[in-house]
Amino acid sequence: MARRTWPILDPALFVGSLVVYFAGTPLGLDRVAAASGVAASLGATSPEPGTRLALLVLRLGALFPLGELAARANLGAAVLAALATALLGRLCADLLAAFRPPAHARQGPRDFLHEPFLAAGAALAGGLSLAVFQTGTSAGAASATLALLAGAWLAALPILRAAGRARHGFALAGLSGLAAGVDPVAGPLLWPLAFGLWLWELRRGQRWPLWAPLLFVAALGGSTLASVAPAGNPVDLRHLLAGLWPAGIHDHLALVGTAAELCDELGVVGSLLAGLGTLALLRRAPLVAFWFGFTVVTALLLGYWPAQSGLHFEATRAGLPAALMAAAVPMSAGAAELAARLGRARMVAAIVLAGLAVVSPVLDGGTSRWRRDVHGPERLLEHALLRAPLRASVDPGTAEMDGLLRYGAVLGLRPDLEIVRRK
Repeated sequence: MARRTWPILDPALFVGSLVVYFAGTPLGLDRVAAASGVAASLGATSPEPGTRLALLVLRLGALFPLGELAARANLGAAVLAALATALLGRLCADLLAAFRPPAHARQGPRDFLHEPFLAAGAALAGGLSLAVFQTGTSAGAASATLALLAGAWLAALPILRAAGRARHGFALAGLSGLAAGVDPVAGPLLWPLAFGLWLWELRRGQRWPLWAPLLFVAALGGSTLASVAPAGNPVDLRHLLAGLWPAGIHDHLALVGTAAELCDELGVVGSLLAGLGTLALLRRAPLVAFWFGFTVVTALLLGYWPAQSGLHFEATRAGLPAALMAAAVPMSAGAAELAARLGRARMVAAIVLAGLAVVSPVLDGGTSRWRRDVHGPERLLEHALLRAPLRASVDPGTAEMDGLLRYGAVLGLRPDLEIVRRK
């Protein structure tokens, strides 16, 4: 079994990014749409399809006596976002190690000391970009989606390089099946490419593709059943299957706007490094370039700008963050391509490039990313409860208000009210 390069990189990235996420985690609801997920994590309302993995983490986070319920849910999402960043850093490190030139007498371990800096810089640039930071510190299924995607990319990399083993194929099949437990954007980003790799490995005569479909179906069925079991109502198969796939894609104008937002959040240096890395990947690993190129374009088609909010956008909330994290992979390859041309100065160049790649995403948004308003949803809930008569049956009217009122019920506010959602 191949030795893992730079094993200290994974825990260092996890702890470092977790500290930053915790520093920016709001201590309450920062958006009304998050109330439904927080209430569902404690069984106050039926979970939406594609949220079970995130709700499991939120329920575990609710056991810790740290602040109020919404703050604990946000902290649970931050842990998943830090995990996604650590997995992304490991992916970049493995990719750079695979791109090393053939060993010869003049090369040694000291010639590759710059790689962890480039991998960490690319992972932090993607993980600390504004859209990823906002979704990673707010309750919802987006953080679980990013962690699952990063794990699937890490499992797929050896297969794309024709060096994969059965454990990589089984991990990819299982994670692809678990995509039913996160945002619907995970399906279009994983299933077509995983199916293509399955056919390719089957044609190459590998044995693991014979068992991979069973693992995929088991994980898919388990995630789907976990989403409908707590509801207690008859299962609508059409609605259940529709929840596993996004409703549609944006038009070309929205795609251009979302792509411009991605470039703005990565910054000039990050965008140039990603472009240079894409060319390098096309030359040295076309399958890897195709995988992440498809991921970025599809995520942009399904994603939206961070300024948009509401349950209408919740199903595709992880689209733009997934594109930003996928863009970190060619960014690391581009930085390595540039640093390798500077000879003995590659260590200094790697540190400078990593720093420049991280500075712009971290500064994007200014103080708004650290001081998000949590009083808006609280005022809206307080106003709605004050207007409700005693012992009344309240119709929320919208899905957002339904989740907000049920969140208030979990907190013990106005136990005399009966929340009835009329369709």
